[in-house]
Amino acid sequence: MLLLNTDRIVSGVLAGEKQSIARAISVVEDPRLSPESRQIIKGIYNHTGKAHVLGITGPPGIGKSTMIGMLSKMLSQKGHSVAVLAVDASSPFTGGSLLGNRIRMQESLSKFGVYMRSLANRGLSGGLSRSVWDSVMVLDAAGFDFIIIETVGAGQADLDVVYLADTIVVVLAPGLGDQIQAIKSGIMEIADIYIVNKMDREGSYIALKDIEEFLAYSVQGEWKVPVIGTNSLTGEGYEEYISRIISHRDFTGKDSRTRLRRYRYELKLALEDEMKQKIDSEIRRLVNENAIEDMMSSRTDPYTAAESILEDLLSSDSAD
Repeated sequence: MLLLNTDRIVSGVLAGEKQSIARAISVVEDPRLSPESRQIIKGIYNHTGKAHVLGITGPPGIGKSTMIGMLSKMLSQKGHSVAVLAVDASSPFTGGSLLGNRIRMQESLSKFGVYMRSLANRGLSGGLSRSVWDSVMVLDAAGFDFIIIETVGAGQADLDVVYLADTIVVVLAPGLGDQIQAIKSGIMEIADIYIVNKMDREGSYIALKDIEEFLAYSVQGEWKVPVIGTNSLTGEGYEEYISRIISHRDFTGKDSRTRLRRYRYELKLALEDEMKQKIDSEIRRLVNENAIEDMMSSRTDPYTAAESILEDLLSSDSAD
């Protein structure tokens, strides 16, 4: 494998060079390049914290991709620099993302200066792999005003986005099942903005009313959560949608709790990575060839062998 010039990648990211941004994201996505990934994050970290991260989640089949295409295009036309991270379900065989129509969407958005990248969730239950967090830092350091994250769309599995995004948008649509089931799923409680998409469908205004009724009985903070109806084909509701995003950005700018929550979770992930690496290294050191020979000859089983190794380790530690 060729040696990476991480200093060159870092300087390119900070200069907003698309090639360096793409290279940096490829590095942080590759678990084999963990040392290089860490060097990149260390080099860019003090240039992060300026972008507004927008997390868009909701059940599959409600038009999130089309919505993000329209939203990012309009934000760009209003003078904002925009990047999109589309988090796809992982292939169970390769761990890579299943791209679907992402390539066509990427080509379309590039005409408006929108940077788009698909990432795999790598099967994590929270819906967001560690590489998504690091990719957001890369895009943040590159100077984008808005970073839009489209989650896998697996309901409660997407709740991790609440720790990463400054603004959470939950997208629903009429005619896709009982609204009460969506409320019970847990996804409803995380929204800063609700969108009822596909307002041309029958039952759309009933869906709006259902969500507003849910909000009337839920605990509300200082931010009044809006419910907006949109139609991605006609652009209906998008001006209000963008206005609410800007308003929430201004609101969270005065409220440090969102960023504090992100930093706390970010540190937790970093500690887990450090501990996992040290534990993996220690386990490799402790693997006893004699124990493996005993297992191969059926003189012992793996659990008994592991217990014996740990007993020897603990007894030597206590002796020291």
